[in-house]
Amino acid sequence: MRKKIIGALIVCFTLVANFAIAQHTTIKVGYTSADAVLAALPEAKTIESELKSYQGQLEAQMKSLSDDFEKKFKEYQVKVESLSPAFREIKEKELQAARQNITDYEQKAQQDLQKKNQALLQPVYAKIQKAIDEVAKAEHFTHVFSSDVSGFPILLYAAEEFDLTNKIILKLGGTVPTKTPATTGK
Repeated sequence: MRKKIIGALIVCFTLVANFAIAQHTTIKVGYTSADAVLAALPEAKTIESELKSYQGQLEAQMKSLSDDFEKKFKEYQVKVESLSPAFREIKEKELQAARQNITDYEQKAQQDLQKKNQALLQPVYAKIQKAIDEVAKAEHFTHVFSSDVSGFPILLYAAEEFDLTNKIILKLGGTVPTKTPATTGK
């Protein structure tokens, strides 16, 4: 799959380059890391805080369901020998339903957390995209690539002078992270 993506990007870039050459247009390519931009923005801390709070609420509800199940299960264990077979079957079905309710809640909570994450990040990513567009236009870039997509960079090599990440961070009012000097293998 990665080879197909890389191959498609190479073909697209080659076609764009050939078209630009045919049009006698200069190509200027830049790149950025939306993740680095997001991490440098004040909104990132707010989003993280909101997600942790929401996750805490979901976990509290989950704990309540689990505690309730444990209580009912312990009561059942104490009384199981004294219950009639029909009543024992009813109690076991109630316990199974309660356990299934916990499993269902876990799945729904994960989905809800993902939806909340997307809802919080979508406007920030839209803001980042707008800043990318504005910086690219102001700096006369014809193309801007992402240096991070799902853990695999789309950009395999680029000179640092074409990295627009810090300009985008500054445009959005974020703080540019300081780079630590690279260590040599001495």
